[in-house]
Amino acid sequence: MRQRILCSFFLLLLPLFSFAQFEYFNSQQFWNKLQLHRADETPDIHATDTVIIVASNRVRDTSTFRYLPEERDPGHIRYFIVYTGNGKWNVQPVSSLKQAVSLMPDKNKDWVVYTEGMGKFFTSDVDRGMSMTGQYDVNVIMFDYPSLTAHRKQTGNYFFAKKNATVAYNDFVPVLDTIQMMQNNHQLGTEGVNLFFHSMGNIVMQQIIKRGKLPQINETQWVNNLILNAACIPQRGHKKLLDQIKFAKNIYINYNPGDYTLAGAYFMSKRYQLGKQVRKPLSKKATYINFETIAGKSHSNFLNLTGRNEIPDAAFQYYNTILHGDTVAVHDTRHYQPTTYRGIGYDLLP
Repeated sequence: MRQRILCSFFLLLLPLFSFAQFEYFNSQQFWNKLQLHRADETPDIHATDTVIIVASNRVRDTSTFRYLPEERDPGHIRYFIVYTGNGKWNVQPVSSLKQAVSLMPDKNKDWVVYTEGMGKFFTSDVDRGMSMTGQYDVNVIMFDYPSLTAHRKQTGNYFFAKKNATVAYNDFVPVLDTIQMMQNNHQLGTEGVNLFFHSMGNIVMQQIIKRGKLPQINETQWVNNLILNAACIPQRGHKKLLDQIKFAKNIYINYNPGDYTLAGAYFMSKRYQLGKQVRKPLSKKATYINFETIAGKSHSNFLNLTGRNEIPDAAFQYYNTILHGDTVAVHDTRHYQPTTYRGIGYDLLP
């Protein structure tokens, strides 16, 4: 009975994707927008094209039009460079991250390693990545893992996404290690690297630390900003985890006590979520930003997406700062004020 009540709360409070969005991103029409090329083709990328890199741990199945389906391929990463052209998003397989980087039209931009949360097919992850690079003018490396399946309902998808996010660290740590090496060897241009984890995507970073994989990427400070955005992970013990991090110059925790989506995660797990109900003790290495004043009950406030209200200008300016590796001026009273929410960080002001 208790579980049924919790699931009812979840269905009411966790509207992560509408049925229409589900159908839209998994339709043959949308999949046809992503034209898969042969590995031996030479991509025709122009300076004005929108381009991202995708590192995916999905199996590959070319027997259907959904060629990267809803199944993880343990221990394997496939790299793609996705670029606009001829009215399509061209999906070009490449052999390595280094090859993908070599094909980028401008390496001298800030790099964002972007990990999404629940509710994403390969198509919707690409859509998010293309939106981020288009709106913020950054180079995106998208970490893509199965976080949605057409074969389960919403509560089943919660556990499906959480399970895949929990094991994804095994696949993505070697990718982060390669990014670290390339950054330290000045192979990523003249700007810096930032890590952006959204919602359930934060489980990947949580597990990297909890499973003892942090030393592989923690020897040098090679990241400007580590961004834990609307984190769908338990807040308890977060100080102990974050205090171990040496690889990032700054850590930003973006939270919203009114977050409607994370309320559902609380009812499912009965654990306070870092992106909603953060509590002390806090990590002195992190800056905590409260979004409730500008976001209300919203969960995703960093991209303008089709069919959704535009994000507030204050949110855009804030994310534009941290995604470009800059430090937030929290003492600028025009844009920030000490929060009244348990004295945890600063309110972002309209």
